[in-house]
Amino acid sequence: MKNIKIQAPATVANLSCGFDILGLCLDKPFDEVEVDKINQKKVLIELVESKYSNIPTDPRKNTGGLPAIQIIEDFKLDFGFKIKIKKGIPLCGGMGSSAATASGVVFAINKILNETLTDKEMLKYALIGESVSVTNPHADNIAPCLFGGLTIIRDTKTLDIININIPDLYVCLIHPDISVSTQDARDMLPNKIKLTSAVKQWGNIAGLVTGFANGDFELIKRSMQDEIIEPVRAPLISGFYDVKNKSMDLGALGCGISGSGPTIFAICENKITAKKIMDFSKNFYRNCGIDCDVYISKVNHSGPNILK
Repeated sequence: MKNIKIQAPATVANLSCGFDILGLCLDKPFDEVEVDKINQKKVLIELVESKYSNIPTDPRKNTGGLPAIQIIEDFKLDFGFKIKIKKGIPLCGGMGSSAATASGVVFAINKILNETLTDKEMLKYALIGESVSVTNPHADNIAPCLFGGLTIIRDTKTLDIININIPDLYVCLIHPDISVSTQDARDMLPNKIKLTSAVKQWGNIAGLVTGFANGDFELIKRSMQDEIIEPVRAPLISGFYDVKNKSMDLGALGCGISGSGPTIFAICENKITAKKIMDFSKNFYRNCGIDCDVYISKVNHSGPNILK
């Protein structure tokens, strides 16, 4: 194979109580990534114009370019790659935009290499790409983007990843035009937490994973509560609790901050509920004088979609 084009999907990380350990793959939005095998032993980055195309073309500063360089070096390839990227996932939005580019490129290159890379190697190289955008990269966006569905990052160091089969749910994503730096949002988190808060959080995580695995919607609703991270980050997102409280009133199974924000996610049993939340959120932020992008997506169970 000399050429491949894929869609690399957005993801929701944390799912409220699962900070740095839970990630969920979505059908949309997505990046389009096309990789060509070239005779020169180098990496070229070409950007297709889009609303979110303001990313570096220097491959060492691009989350897709750096892992491609590393793969060439590690496997002593005598060829390189031309990578064309059309960004469809908002930058610094909490939807795994940098992870989608990194994962999409690694996934595509692995297909060109006749699937030489193991799952752990794909994770490793995609995390190298994530290191471009954050100081301490985590796999909570990388893993669901690569493998689909709901993933548990049991251990980032050893890349111990568990995939959980979950029902066909819908997710409403609300992305207000508010700037939140991923690194700044991480730096503001507490270094110590109360044992009582930790115990509540552990119970919620266990309940949430069990609820997803068993399709127990009431357990999901009771468990998707964040005792530690959300209270600290919520003030960064104007209107967060207004949207969250209304989403729950409208029937969401859970609502919280996607990744480090500012995107808000609401998980729903059906598309009708997701659309009600979408309509409310658009009107709410319009009345606040804040631009807002909204998406409704089914859970993506398989990861990147091959276009050609």
